[in-house]
Amino acid sequence: MRFARLQCDGAGAPLGIEELAASGQLDFLQLDYPRARWAKVEGAAEAALPECAIGFCDALRAVVKPLYLDPQLHLFASAGWADAYGAVERAAHLLVEGGCGDVPVAAVRGSNVEPILEMLEEEGVDLSNAETGAPWRELKAPVLAADLQLGGGPLSLALAEEARVIVAGAFDPTAPLVAAAVHRHDWKWRDCDLLAAAIAGARAATWIDWQAYAGEAPATQPWRPQVVELDSSGRLLLETPHGNGDAAARLQEWLRAGDGKAADALHPDVREERGALECRPLNPKQLEITGAQGAASDDCWELEVLYQTGFVVETLVEFAAESDPRWRQHLATMARASLPANRDLDEHLTIEELHGSSGGGWLHLGFQSKSRRTAQQFAEQTMKLVAAHRPHVRLSVRPEVHVHCSCWPVRVPRDAVDIAVETRVAREWL
Repeated sequence: MRFARLQCDGAGAPLGIEELAASGQLDFLQLDYPRARWAKVEGAAEAALPECAIGFCDALRAVVKPLYLDPQLHLFASAGWADAYGAVERAAHLLVEGGCGDVPVAAVRGSNVEPILEMLEEEGVDLSNAETGAPWRELKAPVLAADLQLGGGPLSLALAEEARVIVAGAFDPTAPLVAAAVHRHDWKWRDCDLLAAAIAGARAATWIDWQAYAGEAPATQPWRPQVVELDSSGRLLLETPHGNGDAAARLQEWLRAGDGKAADALHPDVREERGALECRPLNPKQLEITGAQGAASDDCWELEVLYQTGFVVETLVEFAAESDPRWRQHLATMARASLPANRDLDEHLTIEELHGSSGGGWLHLGFQSKSRRTAQQFAEQTMKLVAAHRPHVRLSVRPEVHVHCSCWPVRVPRDAVDIAVETRVAREWL
């Protein structure tokens, strides 16, 4: 079973997706769309985050032909956020247009629990901060999203319903490979060591060996996806351009370390014991990963509650190529004077001069405030500052107010929320 995983941010198809999907050697492709933690706010409208990933349709468009030609190819995407149904319906339009009207598509709903947070609390679910222990009542800021990071169970159910495109609101990054392995290899959910091997594989799929690429030309930089092969015994093979002993040692250290937090090894389906993971070169293009060990999880899934922390404005002012460096420094000084920030009100202003390779350059301005009105005033003052110094400067990036969020992590019992999986062929979603 061959698996790959791509990190997706913003609009557009992720780099390498067409080549990867068209290779004919992939069983499962995972597209990770982390929930946007800031969003543009306009006028008097309430601050809100996007309901689904805007770039998912671009990514899907790039793989419609491989989905048509290669019946073994399956796609997972955490692109639904607050509207998994809407994301699936838009995906179905693309699939039907591309001749894939008979491809089964699943919507996995229930991960968006923002509308039922109050109900969960009333039912006794502990919403305390999983990292700090702070009680839920201490969170006074507006909540803009609450996404349950689903485990492999609902995704495995979608595969059992023969879905080939599976769209969820959110899932744990390791859940798709766990689900695929359980479905394909008939593993049991109590086979902790085997599930831990799938988790190690899901993490290895995002590894980039920067040290090995350090001396190479830009054209060969590591913007190529890693492909992981996982067999029924839990043996993992990672395809890499540098399958030597040094690379194996670096991968082993990386896999064992995680991000340094004990909670990082606690996944929805198993607790990963990383100390026994071993890597060795199998041939010049492959590394082998063995020794995966796991223990029973806590039967909880992580809930990411995104709450409003303030407002952000960023802009880029471009200098004319003939502008004098002393004048640029003077403009930066004027910007500090005319665009003040009040630290007592938790406001922050950053000004950074960026130099161009052939004269000119830019002034990067950033502003943070708890007040939306103050952030809007900053954007307006920036526009006035630029207008007063034309033609010596111009705006490269227009200043816009964005709401900014932070995360409140919670561990929620997996049976506290009802998850629904609905699978239909693409044309039946229209």
